[in-house]
Amino acid sequence: MLRLRGDLDGALAACRRAVTAAPRDPRLLTAFGDALRDKGLYEDAMEMYGQAVDLDHEAIAPQLGAAVALHKAGRYQSAGGMFNLLLEKWDYAQDRVRLGAAALLLSMQRFDDALAMYEKVPVPEGGSLPVLVTLYGKAYCLQRLGRSPEAEYFLSGLIERVPRAYDGPARGRDVLFMAYGDLVGYFRERDKVHKVETLLREAAARPLAPTRFARDLAGRLDAAGEAGKAAAILETAVLGADPAEDPIELSESALAMVRVRTAAGNRRLPADSAAARALQQAVDRIAPSPIGIAQYRLARALALAGWNDEAIACLARARQGGYLPADQVADEKDFDRLRDLPAFKNLLAG
Repeated sequence: MLRLRGDLDGALAACRRAVTAAPRDPRLLTAFGDALRDKGLYEDAMEMYGQAVDLDHEAIAPQLGAAVALHKAGRYQSAGGMFNLLLEKWDYAQDRVRLGAAALLLSMQRFDDALAMYEKVPVPEGGSLPVLVTLYGKAYCLQRLGRSPEAEYFLSGLIERVPRAYDGPARGRDVLFMAYGDLVGYFRERDKVHKVETLLREAAARPLAPTRFARDLAGRLDAAGEAGKAAAILETAVLGADPAEDPIELSESALAMVRVRTAAGNRRLPADSAAARALQQAVDRIAPSPIGIAQYRLARALALAGWNDEAIACLARARQGGYLPADQVADEKDFDRLRDLPAFKNLLAG
């Protein structure tokens, strides 16, 4: 459950406790392997899968897990051999194996073969993770084969299947938002402005939506002279952001929000405002990040908001993260309020 929710550290800790209690349970060893694989620890995952297979030669789950781990590790030939063996040897769990084999074919850019593999997977009603992955896989292949109108059919069908209160695996939510992004791109290329804005509003309104959708929509509204609406959309997005949102994306959205709400630093950000709460939440989430560019962008937002001490602290973290280009900082208008502060001058000098 923790792994499906995207809490890989929690999943690994739970697996270690479980395996310590029952070291010869192949199901637990397989679950441990899955968590290690999702964490990117492929060799450790393969060791767990191997132990599980040794204990139960008839179990397909650890063998499928090993094939996926080989794929993720870039060992395509070995992964392909395992997938082929599983397709030939087993008469159950075939759809799961086909999904794994299709993903491998995608990585190898064999889009016709991948599409043929996805076509063998049934697509029942509902929005289960295998259904979403299959629909998106088909659409992805069709896009790469230059058949975008057909891809749009599957992408639109995908988002229609997912209820607004989706509470399934985190991977399913990722697939959903990839579909939204592809649809926005498809209709933007065709200059379907109304359709693009409709999709952006739908995506931004979804729980835990990536803030890039709100940022795109807010940019359009701001350009149309609706700065208030743009700022409100960004505030809602930042406050409702996924805790696992990429720090760079979150910092960019926080900067866009503050820029609109303060008219590029010409107005103060009221301490009791939704924007101030959203900015503080962004600070709390981004502060621990070692990514210098995320800290730098957040510092710009803080400076525009008039939060000078916080901005200086953020710039110091940006330098620790390896991103504090002195020339860029000196010319950045967002830092105009900081220029006379000794701490800012010291940062530039250091």
